[in-house]
Amino acid sequence: MKNRIINNAVVAEVANALKELKDQMIFVGGSVVNLYVDDEAAEEVRQTDDVDVTINLIKYSAWVQMQERLAELGFSPDSGGHSICSYLYKGIPVDIMTSEDDSSGGGNEWYKIGSNNLWNKEVGGESINILSAPCFLATKFKAFNNRSGDYRASHDFEDIIYVLNNRTTIIEEIKNDHPEIKQFLKEEFIKVYENLSFEEIILCHLIEIERMPIIKEKIEHIIAI
Repeated sequence: MKNRIINNAVVAEVANALKELKDQMIFVGGSVVNLYVDDEAAEEVRQTDDVDVTINLIKYSAWVQMQERLAELGFSPDSGGHSICSYLYKGIPVDIMTSEDDSSGGGNEWYKIGSNNLWNKEVGGESINILSAPCFLATKFKAFNNRSGDYRASHDFEDIIYVLNNRTTIIEEIKNDHPEIKQFLKEEFIKVYENLSFEEIILCHLIEIERMPIIKEKIEHIIAI
């Protein structure tokens, strides 16, 4: 519960600081993973120190205008960040990526598809946009595939298992989401299921090992969709 409170507070602070830009943005990444929880007995979420958001900007001129507005709002480029989309706000790392392509340094093809089916959540008195749970999982698999690909050590895969474990409606939501998202998730979960170390790579990210059969059953349902 402690980490959930910390994550929510950081997200709310950034959301408030973005002012009118907030409504154009979608909050993504590990800082919002706990917003997908609907199980009252949910395990503790991992603490994240950064906030990721994406925005749909078609023209370069709009990107430049947004950068100017961010500067006015107190967001400064993060020289220690991993790309041109990295900013700092009162010491909080914030990555602001476009949904169109990778020109901002942090693109993910699922951001654009997901922008057509946004969910709205209340965090610390701030109303924010997030992706649907299935689309969130798709972005996490995409990030996982672009990074180490090590299921055991990946925070992206940890977030995937966390949502799978702590969202009771995830199977039906995947069934009813965008066909491309559904197919992509099926393919990715087949890879997980057929991994020779299947149980090990799941148990690495579970506090309560007795949840393993539930996770396995959910993955089997997703594969069978």
